[in-house]
Amino acid sequence: MSTALALRFPTGRYHATPWGRAVNEAAIEWPPSPWRLLRALYATWQCRASDIDGTAVETALGALAQAPSFRLPRHAEAHTRHYYPDAAYGTDKVFDPFAVLDPVAELVLRWPTSLDEQSRAVIARLSRLLPHLGRADSLCQARLLTIEETERLPSDGWCDPGDLGSLERPATRVLAPVLPLNLAALLATTTAVRRGGRTTPPGARWLSYPAAIPARPPAARRELPRRTAVTAVRFALTGPVRPTHHQAVLYGHALRRAALHHAPDSATLSGRTTEGIRRDDHAHAHYLFLDENGDGLLDSAVVWAREELGDIDVAALMSIRQLRFGEPGFRPLRLAVESSGSTSDLLPPEWVGPARRWRSVTPFAPYRHPQKRQLTSDFLTAEVGRELMTRGLPPASEVQLTAGPWLSFRRRRELRDPELRGFGVELTLSEPTAGPLALGALSHFGLGLFRPIR
Repeated sequence: MSTALALRFPTGRYHATPWGRAVNEAAIEWPPSPWRLLRALYATWQCRASDIDGTAVETALGALAQAPSFRLPRHAEAHTRHYYPDAAYGTDKVFDPFAVLDPVAELVLRWPTSLDEQSRAVIARLSRLLPHLGRADSLCQARLLTIEETERLPSDGWCDPGDLGSLERPATRVLAPVLPLNLAALLATTTAVRRGGRTTPPGARWLSYPAAIPARPPAARRELPRRTAVTAVRFALTGPVRPTHHQAVLYGHALRRAALHHAPDSATLSGRTTEGIRRDDHAHAHYLFLDENGDGLLDSAVVWAREELGDIDVAALMSIRQLRFGEPGFRPLRLAVESSGSTSDLLPPEWVGPARRWRSVTPFAPYRHPQKRQLTSDFLTAEVGRELMTRGLPPASEVQLTAGPWLSFRRRRELRDPELRGFGVELTLSEPTAGPLALGALSHFGLGLFRPIR
């Protein structure tokens, strides 16, 4: 018959440094040495069960002095590093190595000996009271297996003493008592052993076991955030004097020039193909300057495209720090990138809807001229309808002229360009549509910008 003891580490960690090794070597005593276990059981008797007769304890521990076999659960090795101030106002580094275990997995020790009834009762009680094995933070739950449980233990998977291992699985040494057990030697302190000029305690021996190969930790899986399609980049504006919203086209033109300075070949930022042909699908970038608080001054800028802005486009926009333009009266403006993402994330609902009714913020400039005797309302209805169609937007069920200071807005990019005609328009779409909504000539520079009507 044999005797078996099961150990469980509820925190999932076993902290213990092998005999003769420094803690900062980060070595782990695995499996736990019989020497350590017997000392722990003796300490438990002294601190928690001192009513047990000393002779009975010595007899029970002596029976467990034989070399046990181990059935080891899977484990991995890890450590933490701790930094403490030292006496010289420097820093000491201390390693805390430990074996990582399944908190419900059991480590089983089996001795090739049977215990009498009194010794079984002593070991069973001391096992139940065992608080930890190894360092104090290595909490342990131990139990003596019943005779029936011991007989049902599997016959394979054991680490037996005396096995010198192999190249694939080298041996490891653990400290164990000599036979018969010398209780005084078992209780010797490290200081006393060193004072005696010894490297191991008297009454101790080394046992060889095949080393338990630690499980390779799973490769760290870093969940990369999914890249949201970037269709807009938002800027905050700073400067000694902010320009009025009437100058939105001028600053939109300057912002485009600055973007193309950093990415001259970008079809999205330029609105032209690689062959230099102008794109008419209106999926390329719009350079919009906004008066969000209604004070008549430009507060922010948004570069927005229906198609996705590529990495080169975004990098180019984020490189812009200021706007300068060689035109009389142009006030330099500093820009700071606030965010990038989708327009629905960067702009409030009062700018992007969705909505059916939209009203001009900047004048709508038609590309064409009205025919003779054509009513302005009919002309604008046709022009707005054509603009909506080229953008794949729902048709307008109603288009109305609105009054406003439309002639005060700049309606050309550069001074040499002719001024375009501009109209204030309120339109009703056949179904709710999300913005931004910009239609007509120079709509990529700030003209023809609409806001939803709530």
